[in-house]
Amino acid sequence: MRIIYYSYWGTYAAYTMAALHTGIYPADSLPPREYVAAQYELCCRYGEQAGNLIFVGLDDQLREVYSLGCRQHGDMIIRAINNINIIFDIREPVSFFSAEKQEGMLPGLLQRLRLNRNSFTEDLFYIWFRKHYANCRREVQYARESLKDGIVL
Repeated sequence: MRIIYYSYWGTYAAYTMAALHTGIYPADSLPPREYVAAQYELCCRYGEQAGNLIFVGLDDQLREVYSLGCRQHGDMIIRAINNINIIFDIREPVSFFSAEKQEGMLPGLLQRLRLNRNSFTEDLFYIWFRKHYANCRREVQYARESLKDGIVL
């Protein structure tokens, strides 16, 4: 099984949730500041690129976990991936989890400011990250439970 966390920007909430799911980020506390700084670097480099499927890692069940930025086209991307699997007879299931509600408005501002990157924009990212981390953690827990129960919503 493959698991894809998706949102408007694939490197903000979707990546955070995928990193939580794989255990890269701890479930009981914020990750070290250098991990958050590395994610901000990822955002600056790849945040504008819609459609990039970023492999984040394997979870404890050895399922591949990805993040995906798809702008406002989440439903279309899900249909496309599912239909490609049918066309090419790929039988491994894919589970999709939206991270869109966890994103907020600050990532859009940060993407506009990415060329003027400085300590202020890094601090803004860290503030966004701290504010949204608990909600991302809660949603990942829900996703893990739904996968365990075989119920994927």
